Amino acid sequence: MYRKTLCVMLVLCTTSVTHAEDELPFIVVESSRINNAADIDPSQSTGPVRIVDRNDFDNRTANLADVLGSQTGVQIRQGGGLGSSSAISIRGSTSRQVQVILDGMVLNDPVTGGVDLGKLSLNDIQRIQVYPSGAPAQLAQTGIGGTVVLETLGKDLEDTTRINLGAGSFDTFQTGLYRSGSTDDVYYWLSLDRQSSDNDFEYPNALDWFNPNDGSTTTRRNAEFEQDSFSAKLGRELSETSQVDALIQYSHHEQGIPTIQNWRDNNASLDNETLRLQLHYREQGWLDGAVHSSHRLVAGDISERYDNRTGRVGLGSSDVSTDTRQLGLINTVSVLLANHTLTTSVDVSHFDFKQINTLNTTSPDNRDRLQIASALSHQWRTNDGRWQTQAALRHYITRDDSNLAQGDGNVTSTTANSDYTGWQLGLSHIVLDNWTLSGNVARSIRIPTLQELYGQQGLFVGNDELNPEESLDYDLSLRTDRGWGHAEVTGYFRTLDPAVVATYDARGVGRYVNLEAEIYGVELDGSIRIADWWSVFGNATFQESENTDDSNRVRYQKQLPGIYHESWLIGSQWHLRPFTFELTYQRDDKLYYDSANILPADPRKTLNAVLRWVRIWQNRSQSELALEVRNLSDELYQDYNRFPGPGRSWFVNLKHTF
Repeated sequence: MYRKTLCVMLVLCTTSVTHAEDELPFIVVESSRINNAADIDPSQSTGPVRIVDRNDFDNRTANLADVLGSQTGVQIRQGGGLGSSSAISIRGSTSRQVQVILDGMVLNDPVTGGVDLGKLSLNDIQRIQVYPSGAPAQLAQTGIGGTVVLETLGKDLEDTTRINLGAGSFDTFQTGLYRSGSTDDVYYWLSLDRQSSDNDFEYPNALDWFNPNDGSTTTRRNAEFEQDSFSAKLGRELSETSQVDALIQYSHHEQGIPTIQNWRDNNASLDNETLRLQLHYREQGWLDGAVHSSHRLVAGDISERYDNRTGRVGLGSSDVSTDTRQLGLINTVSVLLANHTLTTSVDVSHFDFKQINTLNTTSPDNRDRLQIASALSHQWRTNDGRWQTQAALRHYITRDDSNLAQGDGNVTSTTANSDYTGWQLGLSHIVLDNWTLSGNVARSIRIPTLQELYGQQGLFVGNDELNPEESLDYDLSLRTDRGWGHAEVTGYFRTLDPAVVATYDARGVGRYVNLEAEIYGVELDGSIRIADWWSVFGNATFQESENTDDSNRVRYQKQLPGIYHESWLIGSQWHLRPFTFELTYQRDDKLYYDSANILPADPRKTLNAVLRWVRIWQNRSQSELALEVRNLSDELYQDYNRFPGPGRSWFVNLKHTF
């Protein structure tokens, strides 16, 4: 009934579009002065920054993984279909090396180290910034392989009500509601969002999937997902220079876990419940505006249950419940001295992790991590803006306490302390009046995760002798921004000594070890506006990687697994009011599934199209209808070995703003 009602509403809304004046709706935009301690301004960066505004992903059936996959230097690998497990790679990094930060709060799991982008909806996100190198000075914690900064909505639209409806292939549905309002001093917004999909796409039943019970084609089983999200922000401007706000985010994500063989009796599932809270106070009036400060109290609770009692996935039967709690305090102070900005930041976070497999033990694994990250940075810019520098020094202190339950009922306790320092330097200069030449060098540290150090029941064996990952990164970039568009070329080189990688024994049980590696490449990015109604754009990444650790001759001098070494995208957009049509083609190639480079992946080739129609009504409300078709050529590809991606699919979305 729900699905039929939604489809009827979409049809009625589409057919009811009639004549109206094409004028702008009544929207009041509030702006405030930049707080150098709280606001991350991409123009202050001395390296490339990929910026994704809300207009780029609004009114789409998409999550964070879908949006970032088209950015220069960024790769996304998915388990197949909307809402599936999704990992990010920037310039050949692993997902654990990329730091994802939401309004100053680190989202990376201290146990696994990564972030599943398939679980991050965009209903309350205003802007996304991707820093491949040279992370913002305000951040005490940065990623060894890049940093993704998510910014939630603020006081942007007064008294706004917005609804979103969507439907598409594989019984995909989406609904959303947004409401905002404000008085002179107080503002608020709240957002509700629901996404679901059966992900029951068809694909050829080739020998790789070994299911003799299916015919020449098979339908993906047990890959469905449902996600409900709620978020709200309440803020008050205490004065012209100070402000306080509170943010709450809640999501419930349920998904099936498919198998390679696509067994009919597989019903493994993962149930995730996430709650995040932030209380933020900012002040920029100290010493007549010369001192800006930002203070955040953050708290989070992530509860998961992995139910694989039938034993169809992985190494055997399991019923694992985990709970990860985070409590932190982030303080940042910036001092403005003419053309100089000094910033210091301290991030103190405590993570409490508990896990129990009820089928194997009655004693839970308990792990705690206390992490203190601090940063001191200096930024300088000349009066004419032609020269700009950035220098940062970062220090990390961690203490880990772990109590692991053994199969015989005994508990093993371990304690470890870590203390490391990293730094970064950046310089940019405007040459020939229109071109910006910038260079960066950084030494970054990533402390091993709790899973890497102490293992995980049935999946990984711990290695408490692991050394932290250390990287030395260089990049050189040349960019121009003109009236016709922009062009950019970047070269980069990264050494990892040591790196952390997983190795597997004959049983499929993993263990993390240290090795050495190098990654280098070139990025191209550009856009050209041919006419007021027609523009073209594109990007490309060509990179090489090499395992330089000679302790294992099988992996020595081989390319690193899990990353595409060639990626490029080309697209064109036509705008003929009230329609906008966009066509993009993306190709990713040269990926190996294994460290010995024996298992190459087929190229991933996708042709996508989007048609948008916008109407502004006489009462100043606005409607937008979007039709999106993905993988037009119906290409079969695999991001993970023997995990097929969906073929051709379509999605229709309607957004109406009152």
